[in-house]
Amino acid sequence: MNRIKKNLELIIKRFLWLLLLQFFLHTFVTYVLKFEWKVMSIVRMRKEILILILSIFIVRYLIKKLNREKLKELWQNFPLKKFLFIFLTINIIAFAISFFNSSISNFIISIRYSMMGFFLFILFYLISYLFFDQKAESLNIRYSKIIKYILWWALIRRWLIRLVPNLMRFFGYNPWTYEWEVGSQPPAVYYTQYKEWFVRNQFLFERPISLWFFLVVFWPLFFMSVLYKKGPKSWIFWWWLYGLILLSTFSRAAWWAWIVQTILMFLFLYWKNRKKLFLYFFIPTILLLAIVTYYGRDQIIHRQYSNTWHIKEVLLAIEKIKSSWFLGLWAASAGPASHHLPDWQAYNPENQYLQIWLEYWLIVFIWWMILYIYLHLIGFWAWRENRSSKKGSKDTKHMSLVLLAFSLWLFGLSIEWFVLHSFVDRMIVYPFITLFAIYYANYHKNNLLQK
Repeated sequence: MNRIKKNLELIIKRFLWLLLLQFFLHTFVTYVLKFEWKVMSIVRMRKEILILILSIFIVRYLIKKLNREKLKELWQNFPLKKFLFIFLTINIIAFAISFFNSSISNFIISIRYSMMGFFLFILFYLISYLFFDQKAESLNIRYSKIIKYILWWALIRRWLIRLVPNLMRFFGYNPWTYEWEVGSQPPAVYYTQYKEWFVRNQFLFERPISLWFFLVVFWPLFFMSVLYKKGPKSWIFWWWLYGLILLSTFSRAAWWAWIVQTILMFLFLYWKNRKKLFLYFFIPTILLLAIVTYYGRDQIIHRQYSNTWHIKEVLLAIEKIKSSWFLGLWAASAGPASHHLPDWQAYNPENQYLQIWLEYWLIVFIWWMILYIYLHLIGFWAWRENRSSKKGSKDTKHMSLVLLAFSLWLFGLSIEWFVLHSFVDRMIVYPFITLFAIYYANYHKNNLLQK
């Protein structure tokens, strides 16, 4: 059993670390080693391969190592059995719909995006529930501290591109490629407009959107695990550095998601000091955004391509839903999955919620949203119960705050998902769902959540 635990922990560490190196591996394999795209596809599939291996291991362990009585006891005491039941039910319904009005292959392509977040949550929850004891805390702290290095190097890279753009040629980048020429070689440093000195920060990530998605997701966990205990004097610096790097991605969705997320987090933690919060943080932040918006108004307010494109796609998605509001279209008919169908014109509504509705039956969409909202509520339930309990220890309080951080990162991205679809597409969501599930299982095992 000890050997199994060590191997599982090692696999999960490698899984999380490789996810952070996605763009580096992409650049190195294709532009330095000159491998073909088929090889690159295998490299990009490494996370799915690891997930498959872990899934087979768990199924094999349950079948071979546990007898009927132990399996029955496990199911009776398993905290996520309702979540698992709903997940399996909606996938069976979606499969049946695809079998009659589409194809099984389309269903498989679709669930890889639409259901993967939930599947990962169940898989890593089960691994932690069966094998891990106190590993969740050490994993959390380790991956929360990684953000410090990402912030510093993203800042350095931003300065290099701004002050010495030709230096990036030595690292295989093209300083003259702008955002919607991402397919050209070598990889871009991401200008928002051609021949304008307006560089978007992406650091090691595949695109600027991947960097800001990572930062918005990581912020509550980084604050709770690294900064919260140190007090205002130590975390003010990191708060402003975080904001600076987010601003350097020039993503409007990221700015607003991060601000709303921060306001909620600070109100939860420092409600008694709300006057100081408004004076020292919220008002300066609003002023900073106003200044940036004024000087960057051409890219922020008048970025016509981005504005008109999102509005157009959302309106088109609404019209498609009106034509088939109950049954939807069919799996893989929208979103990133649709780009994999050679006989279908790819269509992405640029809205995660509309995408799920378009792909599946209305009932599937409703229950999908129930699972999705449940992930939001986990941290709020833990925080509320710990706050109302007079017997809670320091460890209990800390664990409830970390769970609150996980729910807050999901809430911040839910704002962004009105115009994008990161939960069902971006691989950056994988490490956070993994950590969330591991930590939540550890929380349950310590009998800290009363239902």
